[in-house]
Amino acid sequence: MAVDKKILAAAAAKKQVAAKAAPAPQKKVVGAKPVATKVSVPPPKKQTTPSKPQPKKAVKQPEPESEEEDEEEEEEDFSDEEEESTNKSNLFEDDDEEDEDEDDEDFNNRNTKAFSDENQKWLKVKGQEGEDDDEDEEDDEEEDGLEAQSRLIKQKKDKIESENIDEIQKEHKKSIDEEDKLDIEEEKEEGEAQSELMGVDLPAVYQRIKDVIQTLENFAKERKQGTTRQQYMGRLAQDISTYFGYSLWLVDVFLKIFPVGEALEFFEANETHRPLTIRANTLKTRRKDLAEALIARGVHLEPIKWSQVGLTIYDTQVAIGATPEYLAGHYIQQSASSFLPVLALAPQPNERVLDMCASPGGKTTYIAAMMKNTGVLVANDVNKDRIKSLVANIHRLGVKNASVSNLDGREYPTVMGGFDRCLVDAPCVGLGVISKDPQIKLSKSERDVITCTHSQKELLLHAIDSVDADSPTGGIIVYSTCSLTVEENEAVVDYALKKRDVKIVDTTIDFGVQGFTHYRDSHFHPSLILTRRYYPHTHNMDGFYVAKLQKISNKIPNGESTGAKQQVKKRKNPASDSEASNTSSSESESSNKNINKKAKTTTANNTNTNNKVSNQKKGKGKNRYFKSKINQKK
Repeated sequence: MAVDKKILAAAAAKKQVAAKAAPAPQKKVVGAKPVATKVSVPPPKKQTTPSKPQPKKAVKQPEPESEEEDEEEEEEDFSDEEEESTNKSNLFEDDDEEDEDEDDEDFNNRNTKAFSDENQKWLKVKGQEGEDDDEDEEDDEEEDGLEAQSRLIKQKKDKIESENIDEIQKEHKKSIDEEDKLDIEEEKEEGEAQSELMGVDLPAVYQRIKDVIQTLENFAKERKQGTTRQQYMGRLAQDISTYFGYSLWLVDVFLKIFPVGEALEFFEANETHRPLTIRANTLKTRRKDLAEALIARGVHLEPIKWSQVGLTIYDTQVAIGATPEYLAGHYIQQSASSFLPVLALAPQPNERVLDMCASPGGKTTYIAAMMKNTGVLVANDVNKDRIKSLVANIHRLGVKNASVSNLDGREYPTVMGGFDRCLVDAPCVGLGVISKDPQIKLSKSERDVITCTHSQKELLLHAIDSVDADSPTGGIIVYSTCSLTVEENEAVVDYALKKRDVKIVDTTIDFGVQGFTHYRDSHFHPSLILTRRYYPHTHNMDGFYVAKLQKISNKIPNGESTGAKQQVKKRKNPASDSEASNTSSSESESSNKNINKKAKTTTANNTNTNNKVSNQKKGKGKNRYFKSKINQKK
């Protein structure tokens, strides 16, 4: 009976193992459809099931006869149990391997793309498929909403901008005056002219300029019938403006100053730069020594014939503004035309000189060199930024007799007066330096000339008031500009002749073109012929104008004397007083020949109020002395 129980227990265990080893049924997917494509499924592994032992028939065995037989049976049962346990372990190992294979197959089926992208949608689970579709629809709806909002925002912004632009345009149209309308029309015409220039044949334009000039120079013979001189001049002005790039207003200005043939030479000269010039500083060196030092450094130069300190540089292998001689103050870069006002001023040692518009210091340092660092030199400039270069040049060139001020030149008669000489290099439009600044061709207008003319007249009058007419060596005022318009030059000097007791004297410069005494409808004082003009096409230097005036008396016509306003401090040198009386007496003798000697002495002392009062007191004393003697005789 014990053996039968063991056999039954082993069979039951085998059945359980077989049940576990059986393959699990596959889950059916809801909504799955048959797939036409062939699916590669790995072949199932053959299950190794242990052979079932045949059941033994229960046979009645005879009872063991002896104890040895019982021991043999027990040994057999023990061996059978060992075999069953080994079989069980093998079965469990096979089941584990099969489970691992099934897990690998499930993982591969999930992750491998055995199906096409089109069929993946209907292979999803019902609930999952619906959720994904809903999410996609919600995302699409959100994107459509954002796009619609952005479109609305853009439309609103566009409407606001268009409304603002319309309002600005309406306000701008209302605020435009008639003058502004004219300016806009002129700008349109200039723009159209510039657009037309893109297809202009410049050589043909230049040849037409020459032909028109030739016709105008011999107008009676070569003009065409039915065409006037004004038409030729208009054609010439347009061609010059096109070829050289000037505004029509500026071309008309120069055509009024120069004859047509000379005007073309002037325009061509402005297209080339003037030669570089330097001035030797005689406070530290001589021109000859400076020239030798620069030639040794590879500089090709020549001395300026009409100047004792100027050098013209044609070629150089070194930077002129960085040589040891420059840093030591042996010379300064200065245009040749700016030598001329200082030569006309001719300052003397131990004088009081005012440079009303001094920056950047070229003329100021030249005056100090001519004064040999003696006397008093006042360098003034209204622009505070330009004073930096003025001070730097004064220090570098070793000037010791100069003091710098930052004042408006029109304040000088009240701040300080009684100068022997005064230089007024007035600010101007700058039509003489076009070669240095080509922007002047289009940037300047008639308004600039009007504003400059007004300030130039005021500066010249105040410069005259700052000078002492009784100076024994001076009483000189030099007016200069780097412009060529008559309004800035001859007209300003003629205005000063009418407003102050001054006269024009010779500039003592041997070359230069005489100033205008007649210009268009204007007639100036005949003495303006002594003023000098300098042009780039004739003198190979920047355009310049120089006028030299001498003050006759400190009285202002139809006004008070300038001496009271200036508070002039007279010198207490008897020699200088005697010289002043001699010079003034000679002038009075030439003007009043029929007056007796007493009248001459009184007129000689009219400019000095203190002397006049003292002379009157002396005369009264003499009369009293003679009267007392006559009474005693009687």
